[in-house]
Amino acid sequence: MKFTRKPVISASATRYLLIMVISFATSVVATRLYLEATGYPQIGNATFHFAHALWGGLLQLIAALLLLVFVNQWIFSLSAVLAGVGIGLFVDEVGKFITQQNDYFFPLAAPIIYIVFLLTLLIYLIVKRQSSTNARADMYRILHELEEVLEADLSFSERAELLDRLSRVQKQTERQDLAALAEHISAFLKSDAIKIVQNQSSVRERLFSQFIRLENRFVSHKLARRVLVLIYFVSSFITVANLLLLAAGLSGDQNFLSDLLKIFIMQESNISGAISLNWYWIMIILNLIAGILLLMGLVAFLRTKDNTAITLGIIALIITLTFINTLSFYFHQFSILLNSIVTFFALLALQRYRDRFLHENAS
Repeated sequence: MKFTRKPVISASATRYLLIMVISFATSVVATRLYLEATGYPQIGNATFHFAHALWGGLLQLIAALLLLVFVNQWIFSLSAVLAGVGIGLFVDEVGKFITQQNDYFFPLAAPIIYIVFLLTLLIYLIVKRQSSTNARADMYRILHELEEVLEADLSFSERAELLDRLSRVQKQTERQDLAALAEHISAFLKSDAIKIVQNQSSVRERLFSQFIRLENRFVSHKLARRVLVLIYFVSSFITVANLLLLAAGLSGDQNFLSDLLKIFIMQESNISGAISLNWYWIMIILNLIAGILLLMGLVAFLRTKDNTAITLGIIALIITLTFINTLSFYFHQFSILLNSIVTFFALLALQRYRDRFLHENAS
């Protein structure tokens, strides 16, 4: 029998990663808002300056120590929070690390922070899509979830899920030791020796159930569709206006386009040369591409091709969140933060519309 130490993704990995991602984003936003509101105070004296990157490193150290010392599931959640906040505090000062002048406000810092956030979110999405169903992985997760037995907190639904996994292990594995272990654990879970509690939904589950009830009550298919059509229409109108403005500048008076660029350069303090100006033009072109996709989505909506409209909208918003916002964080810094949050929730809304209405209709 081949000996293996292949890594196994935890059954709760996505939950811990999501907690870390949210903590990371929250800590960066909260730090920037706090420093802006208080005039960027410093902890220290004429000799020392205790930057918040140090506190971030300390929180990451505590998170690592907790994971190395304790095995309780709630410790993992706490470590995810501390790690996320620590990463946020650390990476928020990236401008000091990449410049000779230790420039906290260096323009490139904001897009680097945003890219780190996107990469962390990408890891979460990749792990969420992973579905290891082999017997060895199932047994790792079963043994992890048996903590509920130690805490005398195993519910009827949790026991049923464990028994289902144990049955699957016995049927799938070719290893007699795993099959025997699964059989003994199943017998234990079915015995009278184990204490079973009533099913209790978590706070997250109760909030989600409340959200679904409110959604079903107030958001109908017709209302949701009208709101999306309106959003697509406004975005398309802005895109058409920008295209006409650009066309007028290119085909009309040559001084018009030059004056337009001067206005942009005066408004965008981070446009300091030909390279940054070229990147600014790339950002404008990408904005136009995203707008054209939304315009095509509007046409698809009007032709009742909702699946096509939602797909085009999702592509446009992904382009916005990944490429456009990365460039925008350089030119506009954190002033586009609210726009990024709105765009992210718009993407979730499109996905929710497709899952709730289009998938149901297809089935």
